[in-house]
Amino acid sequence: MTTSLKNLTLDFMQSEKGKHSNYKLNAILGIKYNHENKYSHNFLVQFQNIKTNFVETVEVAPELLRYKFKIGNIYKEGKFVNKDTNQFEKYLEIDTSKMKEQVPLYKVLSKDSIKSILGESEFNAFKFGGNYCYVHENEEERYVIPSYVIALYYYFRSSSMKEALYKSNPFNLCDRKNSNLTDKLNTILVLESNASKLDGPFIYRFLTNEISQKGFIDFSRSISSFKNKMDMAHKVTNIIPITALFSTRETFNIKIRYLEIKDTLSNKKTYLVNEIQNDDSTLDFEKLTVLKKKRKDSEIDADSEDKLNIKGRKPKKRKTNVITRTPTLIYGTHTIKELENNQNLSLLNKDITYGLLEEKGGNISITTGEEKKGEVSVSFSKGTSSGDETAQQTKLENDDENKNNISKPPIFDIFLESIEFIENSNLVSEFLYDDIPKNIPVSYTKNNEIISSCMINNRIKQYVSCSFEYNDTSIVLLEVESDNNDFATWVMSSEKTISEEDIIKILEMRYSEQKQLDEIKWKYNNQSNLKFNTHRHAQINDENEHEEVLERWFLRLLHKISQSHQYLKYQF
Repeated sequence: MTTSLKNLTLDFMQSEKGKHSNYKLNAILGIKYNHENKYSHNFLVQFQNIKTNFVETVEVAPELLRYKFKIGNIYKEGKFVNKDTNQFEKYLEIDTSKMKEQVPLYKVLSKDSIKSILGESEFNAFKFGGNYCYVHENEEERYVIPSYVIALYYYFRSSSMKEALYKSNPFNLCDRKNSNLTDKLNTILVLESNASKLDGPFIYRFLTNEISQKGFIDFSRSISSFKNKMDMAHKVTNIIPITALFSTRETFNIKIRYLEIKDTLSNKKTYLVNEIQNDDSTLDFEKLTVLKKKRKDSEIDADSEDKLNIKGRKPKKRKTNVITRTPTLIYGTHTIKELENNQNLSLLNKDITYGLLEEKGGNISITTGEEKKGEVSVSFSKGTSSGDETAQQTKLENDDENKNNISKPPIFDIFLESIEFIENSNLVSEFLYDDIPKNIPVSYTKNNEIISSCMINNRIKQYVSCSFEYNDTSIVLLEVESDNNDFATWVMSSEKTISEEDIIKILEMRYSEQKQLDEIKWKYNNQSNLKFNTHRHAQINDENEHEEVLERWFLRLLHKISQSHQYLKYQF
């Protein structure tokens, strides 16, 4: 009785009033403090009924906000319906060493801006404005990066990381005794059985990087500190503003989903970042082996309920609605596995392997043998023995049972061999090769999943490019990953300089808009100075003819470009 993340829905979306309505997730309002279980705080968020504008303020597990419910998206009965068309995606270079101060959103955004973000409603303006943020700006524009966006990307990668965070201890996730974290050339990280396997590289950073570890602990302590402050003022703690630090202090790129907002507090263009989708911050190792413990049953430790791994009675049926009540432990823990579509840019060119380390003792499985009658709902809160018997403890792992190795970076052997020949040729000038693979723009299904044509080896396809000048013509060659080796190189040529925006536009037409290559060729070759074509790879079947094959391939390429522009002349 497995559960898919995409089928889960929130309780209010299954009620009579919410069952048939479309809801937009407008904003994250803060952390809803759980007085009964301090290790199970959820995020308080605002949904808005698209038709009536009625606001629903509900608790949602942070894991669900990372992987399922995204700010700006519209949902019906828990299923993705549509995206906010006013949102955009881009890579943004930031310098976190200069981001030393977090400020409340209400000091950065005007009341009118906050009102527009919350769907013309002022009901939750106070809560939303109390969250903290960083501001990244230049002479013309500024990007407001809320701390909840940072928290979701860096600290809530799985349920086990969430629990470790609330306990203020990343070391709960690993076995330091059997790990070797000092040798960066051959690092070994042994994870406890409750940890998520694909979290390994990021757990390593929390354990070894002083800044990352401080951010982890400070985030947790900020919750306790706010609670203590409210207690001293004899006030009940209901909602806690979110503060979260970036994991490193350095200059790096983040891929963001953002929204332009009009704000009277600044004369610059202002953008609100709604999601960090990827980044290339430093992971300071060359080779990492992640071993996750798989324990055999042993003796019961009666004094430590937390150490028990209770299988328990299986529920008769597991419903798809998510509740926030504290679940019982009699059903054990239900695990939902979710693998991110994007390979993290920080892992490119890293040698990482995953495995299991089986050991005896430490845990016990308790099985009653009987199926529990009735239905249970899903809860991402931490369970207790006296918890609600209508709910089963559930955890989300960023994991893949069949994944022994993270997908290696793409190999562009044929392309690299061909452009090396171009670089050494005396026919071209200003040769430049961008050797860092980049993700292609993607298109999504109605279920908010990346379509298969944009994926390869369970990740987004990537591309590399080179540029050079020939007879006063700018030329860019693009190589996009393909499942077959006979894929053609893309060719862009123009009398003017070809910009990065030009490259992205063509990639978007092919992959975001799903246009055929012939359609793109027609558009550019009939309407624009910028010409677009494809050129088949060199077919090297005999090593003795290696140079000759590449030379013929290159001359055919130049001939094709000359025909496109109808003014280039050269002799074969």
